[in-house]
Amino acid sequence: MRNLIPAALIAMTPIAAFAQDQMNRTSCQEAYQRAADLISPNDATVGLQIQMVRITADGWCQFRAADPGFGELPFTSIDWRLQGSTGWTRDGIPPLAVQIRIEDFDEGNAQTRGPSGHPPLDIEATVRQDPDAGLVILERAVVTNDFGDSLSVSGVFERVFLSSPAMMQVSMGSAAFKAGLVTMTLDGTHENPFGFHGEIEVTGTPKSQSEAAFDAISRLPEGLMDNASRAEMMAFAADLPNPIGTLEVSVASERGLGLMQVGSAMYSAFSAVMDDDAISNEMDIMFDGLSVDVDWTPSAQVAD
Repeated sequence: MRNLIPAALIAMTPIAAFAQDQMNRTSCQEAYQRAADLISPNDATVGLQIQMVRITADGWCQFRAADPGFGELPFTSIDWRLQGSTGWTRDGIPPLAVQIRIEDFDEGNAQTRGPSGHPPLDIEATVRQDPDAGLVILERAVVTNDFGDSLSVSGVFERVFLSSPAMMQVSMGSAAFKAGLVTMTLDGTHENPFGFHGEIEVTGTPKSQSEAAFDAISRLPEGLMDNASRAEMMAFAADLPNPIGTLEVSVASERGLGLMQVGSAMYSAFSAVMDDDAISNEMDIMFDGLSVDVDWTPSAQVAD
């Protein structure tokens, strides 16, 4: 299948299997302290939070939402473990790999102090780096709920060097997206199972939602996807607002899609917001060298 190309690129990236450090309570505390120093250096609650860290039976660091010092958190627990934690705690160099898992995430808990109306989510993610090759791989990021909905994302970023603060600065201008794969399975029980915020939801009647999606697809630059993939996108759009099945989208960039390229194109497009031709030209530039393959498979019950 077409979408196996970026998936194979991700799978064959030369990074060893995850070999976690022997995380003990001290190493967990030191890793969290380093992160807190960077994110919120003056947070008076960090000291109490660090005392709450525990080690799970399978060797992960863990915080629980019920622990003192955390206030209202949108999940039951968060676990993490590292590979290459010494460089992180000693020198602030990002670890070779990070794994995270979050149980019962519900965004409503933090904002509304109550349930959001969406089913709670479980989240797992693994991010790795290959310092010699300058690669960062989002190997696996999976969001699931108890109703059979799932969203899985993987991707490869090249020209990313994190061996020192100076190289990290250089990488901010050179980093580029190379390939990615998104797989979304929808059960149909919930129209918005992953709790995306309203600003990225398409609202209105089912007909208006489909029409808006059709219009967006028709505006995509020529050459971005072939006719078969465009037809698959149209078929998915026709099933809005409550599609049931599995959507796979794979993306590959011939030269690597740089963050500066995306930022420049988006800035120019917004600057010319009243000129459809100018926006189209900027999108053509941003998507140049990208290829997208799409496969929409309705569930057997819907297909029948």
